[in-house]
Amino acid sequence: MARAMMPPNDASGLGRGPLAGGTNGRERILLALTIVGFVVPNTIVALYAARYGLLSFDGYFRGWGESLPAAQLTLDVIIVFVAFALWAAWEGKRLRMRSWWVPIPASLLVGVCFAVPLFLLLRERAIQPENAGGRASD
Repeated sequence: MARAMMPPNDASGLGRGPLAGGTNGRERILLALTIVGFVVPNTIVALYAARYGLLSFDGYFRGWGESLPAAQLTLDVIIVFVAFALWAAWEGKRLRMRSWWVPIPASLLVGVCFAVPLFLLLRERAIQPENAGGRASD
């Protein structure tokens, strides 16, 4: 059945959001990736803190440059972060997304693996046809 012919799927009264019945397949996939991108890095940090202590993150950050492969991955993630932050700002402003900036600090606090799917989820919600009437709020 064509998308335009499908009835709205929002009997929950929650509106369109990640938990509402009106999410599409892309939104569900991006929500799942956002959740995984939040849980995985935080689990690794929690395991490190449990093993070495809650305040011993100097060794954690020192490990980012202890070998050439680790340094290469660190620089790779830094370059990806800068490119993502610029693109998110440009794309978010172009689409008039009010919360385009949220994934940028999220990438610094959690990781790019959380921030990118989060931004893509917010972007997907902002470009939905139902939002064409001015609700590009996410």
